[in-house]
Amino acid sequence: MVAVNCFVLITGYVYYGKETRYYRLLTLWAEVLFYSIIIIIALKFIFPSELGLENYWKAIIPTFFTNDQFSRYWFFTAYVGMFLLSPFINLGLKHFNKKQDLSVFLSLFIIFSLLPTILNQDMAFNLNQGYGVLWFVVLYYTGGLIHKYEIFKMLKNYKWLLIYIICFLISWVLRYVLEVLGLIEPGFVLYSFDCYLSPLYFIGEIALFCFFKKMNITKSFIISLVKFFTPVCFGVYLIHDNMALAYFFFDGKFEFIAQFDPISLFISVIVLGIGIFVVCALIDWIRELLFRKLKVKERFGKFEENVYLKFDNYLNSNS
Repeated sequence: MVAVNCFVLITGYVYYGKETRYYRLLTLWAEVLFYSIIIIIALKFIFPSELGLENYWKAIIPTFFTNDQFSRYWFFTAYVGMFLLSPFINLGLKHFNKKQDLSVFLSLFIIFSLLPTILNQDMAFNLNQGYGVLWFVVLYYTGGLIHKYEIFKMLKNYKWLLIYIICFLISWVLRYVLEVLGLIEPGFVLYSFDCYLSPLYFIGEIALFCFFKKMNITKSFIISLVKFFTPVCFGVYLIHDNMALAYFFFDGKFEFIAQFDPISLFISVIVLGIGIFVVCALIDWIRELLFRKLKVKERFGKFEENVYLKFDNYLNSNS
């Protein structure tokens, strides 16, 4: 749960103080369209009776069909909304002083994390357990604050890791002890595996982010691995979390692992996870080479510049 939120924290951290360039969003959208269309066409040949013409239309605009089992990319849908709002968030981060930033952060934390958790209710602001734009805005703003005030420098690295471990252990205790004792109803937001809003997750993900931010990697082999896998991580998500692909090849296909003894179960889950990640990464590496060959990012960048230029010319001619 904290790993997904960390992706958004990274975005807020990286884009703090930078001009919003929409060609980056167009490049990501091109990846989404690439896999949505390619996968749906391939599956149509493999399972011709399972998919109809409407699935092609939904594959073209997947972010508008988030509830369809063959089209859902909820993370990217929320990310698009957050990205479009990022200029306004960056404006606030730029002009607010420390007192104002602290007030905004505490307000966001209390209203969108703490209160929904205590009340076990996230419908007041349509938070949808963190699967939406509003929560992504909170995470983006938090990532910007981490950059602005260099919060990761406030503690030593082992302390950040300790905070994360403590949050994890508290969540575990709530999940497996209090529920068994009947003191908390099943599905309580504070430790629910399906909710991103928990303050324990929120604090834990900030600590985890700061831990990795302060980590100093010097070995060239590890640096090479990071550089190789970083550009393809989004593609890994788009491939293995494609709802059509998951429906035919993943859903319920690995239930037999649950019958293994604990050690074999643990090893199987790790091996399968790594295997799926590596295969998807290699596939997206080919896509990355294709996009570089076609200069997709450069073309979108040029397109954005031309739009701005024509818009400026229009305004000047009518002023």
